[in-house]
Amino acid sequence: MLPEPTDFSRLYLLRHPELEVADQSIAIGSGPAKLGRRGRSQVLQWLSWLEGVKLDELHCSPQPQCLTPATALAQKFALEAKPHSRLRDQEMGSWQGRNWQEVMQTEGEAVATFFREFGDTKAPGGESLGEAVERVLQWWVMTAPHALGKSLAVVLPGSVLTGFAAAMLGMRLSRCVSLNLPHGGLGVLDAFQNGVRIALWNHAALDRA
Repeated sequence: MLPEPTDFSRLYLLRHPELEVADQSIAIGSGPAKLGRRGRSQVLQWLSWLEGVKLDELHCSPQPQCLTPATALAQKFALEAKPHSRLRDQEMGSWQGRNWQEVMQTEGEAVATFFREFGDTKAPGGESLGEAVERVLQWWVMTAPHALGKSLAVVLPGSVLTGFAAAMLGMRLSRCVSLNLPHGGLGVLDAFQNGVRIALWNHAALDRA
């Protein structure tokens, strides 16, 4: 059992649950997607993991794949899910909403560069992951002053979740893949005024141990 936060803030970072099969091959970016059957069951897993935890606030991306499960979680804890535009996923420009296979067939070299220079390169008309993570950090700068001693759950898309965690820990953005969580995964950060520590990462791995 983790100690209650006192002189720090605890962030329960939850990656949105698994999507419907039809949406899994799409460049979703900051757009909407639907949860699949497995994704809906992962919300129940969250309730199990957070049993006995006192949550003070619940924040999320406004995308339905984050807002819908965040709302279900909020009801359990008698909280209001607070969507923030700064917490949305990376803007994917002209690729957003298109099938990845189609994009690769027509713009394969650009896609290869996008993943080779992960975090720095933008999709055409979109934003880099670094820019998206900067948005999330701006949200935290606004939220942190009143979060001391509180536990906050934050439901995010995977790319900005790992990028945000890496930035909070002082890691280079290119290394954020080492913090990757599976869909429906949970990581916990304790944020002090002078630094951040990982309290728990990838809770699902404990279930398989």
